Amino acid sequence: MPRNREIILILIVAALTGAAGCLSTAIGDVRYDGGTLHIPVKNAGEPVDAVLQVAVSEVSMFEQHEIARDAWYIVLDPGSNEYTVPIDLGPGTYKLFIQIFADNDRRASVIRSLEV
Repeated sequence: MPRNREIILILIVAALTGAAGCLSTAIGDVRYDGGTLHIPVKNAGEPVDAVLQVAVSEVSMFEQHEIARDAWYIVLDPGSNEYTVPIDLGPGTYKLFIQIFADNDRRASVIRSLEV
């Protein structure tokens, strides 16, 4: 029985260690200023090279249509970061699908609503 407890404890520690990288990056509230999306990101970990992927979908009449998708290489510095994405959006309702990938792993992923 003690051997089983050791194995379970090792598995729990390994799972928490693996999840730590995912929990150290957070995407804040996105704002739009007429031509540019501003995406705030907090990184509680070490600096890392990453990929920021943004997909924008227009929402109307209970339908959603993707109008833009792109990805950029970024440096995710410790603390607060802000990344800008140039895009022209007309008046309307949009969904933003934002993901950050680093070290072959997804670090953060959110869906944000935006009203222009």
